[in-house]
Amino acid sequence: MRSGALNWTGRRSGRRARMWGGRDAWCCVLAISRCVSSSHAHPYGYNALGGFYMSLLTDIGLEQLRTLVERQADSAAPARRADEPPPDRRALRARAVKALWFGATMVAGFVWWELILARIVGQARVAQGRMDRLIKLAGDFRNLAIELGGVWIKLGQFLSSRVDLLPPQIIAELSGLQDAVPPAPASVMLPVIERELGQPIEAVFEEFDPQPVAAASFGQAYLATLRTPSPNGKATAQRVVVKVQRPHMQAIVDTDLRSLKTIAGWLKLYKPIRRRANLDALVREFSEVVLQELDYAQEAQHAQEFDRNFAQDTGVRVPKVYTDLTTRRLIVMKNVEDIKILDFEGLESAGVSRREVANKLFDTYLRQVFEHGFFHADPHPGNLFVQPLDRATARAWKVPIGQGTPFRLTYVDFGMMGRIPPAFMRELREFIIAVSLKDARRWTAAAQRMGFFLPEADLDRVEQAVGALFDRFWGAAVNDISNVEFGEMYAFATEFRDLLSSLPFQIPQNVLYLGRAANILAGMLTALDPAFNPWRAIQAFASGLAGSTTARTVQDVLNEGARLIRQTIQLPNQSDAFFSHALNGQLEVRAQLSPKSTEDLRRIEAGVSRLTWAVAFAALLVCGTLLTINALSALGAVCLALAAIAFFRLWLS
Repeated sequence: MRSGALNWTGRRSGRRARMWGGRDAWCCVLAISRCVSSSHAHPYGYNALGGFYMSLLTDIGLEQLRTLVERQADSAAPARRADEPPPDRRALRARAVKALWFGATMVAGFVWWELILARIVGQARVAQGRMDRLIKLAGDFRNLAIELGGVWIKLGQFLSSRVDLLPPQIIAELSGLQDAVPPAPASVMLPVIERELGQPIEAVFEEFDPQPVAAASFGQAYLATLRTPSPNGKATAQRVVVKVQRPHMQAIVDTDLRSLKTIAGWLKLYKPIRRRANLDALVREFSEVVLQELDYAQEAQHAQEFDRNFAQDTGVRVPKVYTDLTTRRLIVMKNVEDIKILDFEGLESAGVSRREVANKLFDTYLRQVFEHGFFHADPHPGNLFVQPLDRATARAWKVPIGQGTPFRLTYVDFGMMGRIPPAFMRELREFIIAVSLKDARRWTAAAQRMGFFLPEADLDRVEQAVGALFDRFWGAAVNDISNVEFGEMYAFATEFRDLLSSLPFQIPQNVLYLGRAANILAGMLTALDPAFNPWRAIQAFASGLAGSTTARTVQDVLNEGARLIRQTIQLPNQSDAFFSHALNGQLEVRAQLSPKSTEDLRRIEAGVSRLTWAVAFAALLVCGTLLTINALSALGAVCLALAAIAFFRLWLS
């Protein structure tokens, strides 16, 4: 007898399995409906997913599924310290069962609604309740992700950033998903802290509050007073935050990620999903960021690097990290007692201007992305604080003084950070310069080089749409952009309905978490200052980038010159080879169809296949009827059976 999540009962007639568990994996296929709505009835859709579903039920079998789950859970347990209790393998297997079983259930539900039932009652009838079903699934996933914690909360946050895959209603449902999980008891967490410290808690901390101040999916945070020696030999107290990882979190994360990878492999069987999203790259990127968050020692390094990047900016503060007490599973940082960035009453009572805070926040993010190439990817309100300063202190620290009370912007929690490669950052700079100049052509070219468009995208139409957006919204406040009238939106959608229906857009992996950070940032800027105008800040910032972008470094010029010299030297030999092949009749011309042409050919092929089955069905039906009428019932029954098979195959196609 396994745990409650998995109950195997042997019977004479065979083995029966009962699966119990949450609906945590439902969110993995919320993007399916978006794909179906754009692709409609794909000729190969049923074959792919139907084949998967039948193989799942017949070829794999429940016993094989159990073996797969056990292998995933067993291989997920990492090497542990000698004094650390082993992970509960039954609990790990239960998590894997829930994910794998409900992953299969989701795909089966999709096959039923979008492929089978749509052919019975029609696409229009199925589409009427599609959004309600998806919103319900998103809500169920949100509740159960909070209950289970671990990777599933991170998955919800990850999916909420994929505006290119999910409709806005689903994004809104998932965007409120926070690490609101029940805290583990002190009897479980305090021994972990002592194991990581290598000594009793009271030997390191003068005071330690056993009640956590925050509980997240991966760890918990506690307030403590650190014993630190002073130069005169006396101990001084320092208030700190101790963040510790939950027990066996590495094993839990590994189990969840393996299950997620398996589910993604099932989803790849459906071509519209493969076309809209690179699932392998998405899972890989998601896994890298999740595993990065598990390493608190790396988080400490991130905090130090972030602090170095803003060393010349006295208006940005990073809490001190006590690296001598930090391990992979525990980090000790100075406690931040500043005002939360969205605590408007606190800001107003301190005399801090919300508009100045918004400007400072936006400026620091522009510098993170376009100068440092290293940005905070999780800027939710709990990770940003404002430290008011008196004017004397501000002048002494050389902090800029505006109309309101001087302040410093404090960043915390550096577990989720994004890094932009130098080559990609150069394209991002070109991108923002195009925005500042309202140059739609330059914007489109930069976006294409960065990989924002699918191969079949009509760049001329994209340029026209971007130009129209620049004409309408350039210079408008963030709040005005968010409150556009429906009639204006409808007019734009009507004008560019061909572009919107094809949705030839994607988000490159390099800016995946940059897009998530931008979405959160836009909401905070609007809350801080509804009249905040990002265009002026972008224009001022881009003017400084323009000079550094157009004037390339000496090394770039030398590399480009060397490349041109090599091509010039090789040109005579290449020309001679070309004309020799032409004279000898050995030239080969290779042509490749565009994705749209390939899709059209496949539709024609599918149409011919359906016509063939229709002719076969009609012929067999007529023959079977005539043979039955003429008293040849056996042969007629065979023809009618074959006609039924042909009709079923025609219906499936």
